[in-house]
Amino acid sequence: MKILRFIVLIFILFLFPTRSYSSDLGSLRISLINGDVQIRTEDTEDWVPASINMPLSGGDRIWIPEGGKTELQFKDGTYLRLSEKSALEILTLDNNSYQFYLTEGRAYVNFRGLKDSSLQMDTPVSSVRAYDRSNLGVDVSENGYTDISVYRGSVYAETEDGKTQIEAGKMLSLKEKGYAEISPLGPSDSWERWNRERDRRLADRRPPSRYLPEELSPYANDFEQNGRWVYEGE
Repeated sequence: MKILRFIVLIFILFLFPTRSYSSDLGSLRISLINGDVQIRTEDTEDWVPASINMPLSGGDRIWIPEGGKTELQFKDGTYLRLSEKSALEILTLDNNSYQFYLTEGRAYVNFRGLKDSSLQMDTPVSSVRAYDRSNLGVDVSENGYTDISVYRGSVYAETEDGKTQIEAGKMLSLKEKGYAEISPLGPSDSWERWNRERDRRLADRRPPSRYLPEELSPYANDFEQNGRWVYEGE
């Protein structure tokens, strides 16, 4: 058992960077990076290259340059992905309540919708909220216009003119001066298809190893891919 505990400790030291050396691994981490993704934290106060497994907290900002994309993993199994030319600020990570601000670009969210959890994505013209399991996309153009696409479940969009519920298969387009229109989703593009394929691959992952403590179960696949479990006589 001593050797087994030592192996688990070594896994943790390699998988999680210095900023996460604590009893709490945090609510959010970077789980995938394509391209020169940049992050600005309250600690660095400057833009630096992001790294896999970097833990994130309120106040952090992320910029995805042209040709890049990234994925953020929540401890409850929710995933948030950003496409190229996207700027995201993490406003709050409070227990099971998450709030973000998408200045521009494209975000895709696979929200687990566990009990008493919520996710809020603000844009220049709206505030999008999810309370139950759902898959959604939020696209913000350079002038702040916002398209909210719902692929599964339902979400709520709030503007100065009121609150609108958007059901699966629908898209809400918001522009200046109170313009709002709900329409059926159009044909899927490469960004949507990539996210659906990513969701499928994550859903096919093996269940957490019985050797891992419960707080590490969301990261079980990383452990399985970066080592192996062995029995020792002791």
